[in-house]
Amino acid sequence: MRATEKDIAFLDGLYSGRRAFFGELHDHAKTGGTSDGQRTLEHWKGAMEALKMDFGTILDHKQVRHMYLPEWEDGTFIGGTEPGANILDIVCQKPNLHYNMIFAEPAPLEALLEEFQEYRFTGGKEGHFIYPGFTTPRFCELIDAVKAHGGFFVHPHPKQQLISDDPLHYWYRDETGIEVFYTGDANNGRDYTAENYELWTTLLAMGKRLWACAGGDGHACADDRALTTIYAEEKKNASYIFHLREGDFTAGAVGIKMCIGDMKMGGICGFDGKRLVLSVGDFHVSVADSVHKYCVKLLSDEGEVFSEEVSCTEPAYFAIDVEDKKFYRAEVYDLSRGKLIALGNPIWNEKYYD
Repeated sequence: MRATEKDIAFLDGLYSGRRAFFGELHDHAKTGGTSDGQRTLEHWKGAMEALKMDFGTILDHKQVRHMYLPEWEDGTFIGGTEPGANILDIVCQKPNLHYNMIFAEPAPLEALLEEFQEYRFTGGKEGHFIYPGFTTPRFCELIDAVKAHGGFFVHPHPKQQLISDDPLHYWYRDETGIEVFYTGDANNGRDYTAENYELWTTLLAMGKRLWACAGGDGHACADDRALTTIYAEEKKNASYIFHLREGDFTAGAVGIKMCIGDMKMGGICGFDGKRLVLSVGDFHVSVADSVHKYCVKLLSDEGEVFSEEVSCTEPAYFAIDVEDKKFYRAEVYDLSRGKLIALGNPIWNEKYYD
């Protein structure tokens, strides 16, 4: 399973000029208007610095004003909003879901809100909007529009909001995010991450191409329990968003790099005659402990391919010749705590997907 020097050079070449950035992909701040966060952006800056986080994604409700505040800094804060919606043609216990629309800057978000008149967006930095209901077809049009405007769409805390026994009620479009790691405000003894992980893996088994995401959503101070790792060229929102939109990021606080041929995580390609190369490294301080044992697992749609111990202090590389599987993906575990700490997004075999 160990990679050759050629394998290592090839993978490192694909990620050349990029380094690991760590941050939160879902939270809220105290920004006035309709925001319901408990800490100001200035407080967030200090808290993120103390936690060695590079960015926080602030998705305040029903407004865009947070992205215009003087404390807002590109690369430190990613913007967007988290609306809610009743899906009008879904019959289930609770057909209400939240959704995150993430953008590098406010202008394309405002254009989207104006395009979908259901929001009744009043425009401008002090503008507000409502939470409209959507039919499934109209909601899918919204997701398509988010992508067309350069944004990134995530279904956050899916099992904690919409309540249904049908996994397909949680899927609307491929190449969107679904929040797997989730801390939330309080879990009342429930393991939210386990619930969402089971949903994600079920949807993968059903042939859906969704990217695993992480989110804190604590509405309070910055939190390092549900980090996202992005290998980006620079500390800029445009760089983060570019790789989020490709699915080439890690849900969790460990850097995972993977390719099949020249296709990186999150993508789809032909598998015939190609080599998979995987690297695990760049452990964030929140999960790195020199006395702990860690392992990486490579999985396909048919189950575990291999499991190998890795170090939190040095990168490890592995490689295999790919077989005729539907997808491959990687997971990292802290064996000392018995905890999953990172999910790499799959690479799918185009042979099995339209």
